[in-house]
This record gives sequence, structure tokens and C-alpha cells, in this order.
Amino acid sequence: SEIMYKFARVAYDEDNEELTEGKHIQLFMDQLHAEDPVEHLPQQYIMASRVSILLRGLGHAVHQSRSVAKAWKPIAEKALKDEEGR
Repeated sequence: SEIMYKFARVAYDEDNEELTEGKHIQLFMDQLHAEDPVEHLPQQYIMASRVSILLRGLGHAVHQSRSVAKAWKPIAEKALKDEEGR
């Protein structure tokens, strides 16, 4: 769904005023949850989301916005490839 896509983008990739519709990230996430609540999210996804948001917050503080998903892509691809070989 569009809501889950937005949740994933904000939680694991990037945030900007266009994506969050001009809202603070927490208010935007609260709005998404109100529209379509996440009933269960495995603990490891929660931690990855928190790290992503914290790193991006640091980046915003020093005016260096980043896409965490782009930075993590090579690591994720290697992990998937390694799993295929098992």
C-alpha cells in the first residue's frame, strides 16, 4: 500500500519535506500509523529504522542529507548473495 511504502521510505531510506508532507518526521509517522497501523514489526527492523533515523538526523544537523538505503545497498546485496550460497 502507499502508506507502507511511505513508512518504509521514511524509516529505512530518507526523509524530506516533500516526502513527509512538510511535517516533522514523528508527526508524519504518527499520521501513517493512524491511517494504517503497523500491527507487528520484528525487533531487528525497529532497530534498523531507529539507526537510520538517528544517522539521518545527524546528517541534517550538519547539512549533509543522505539516503541510508543507497549507502546500505552494497552491504544488503552481499548479504543476500552470501545467503544464496549457503
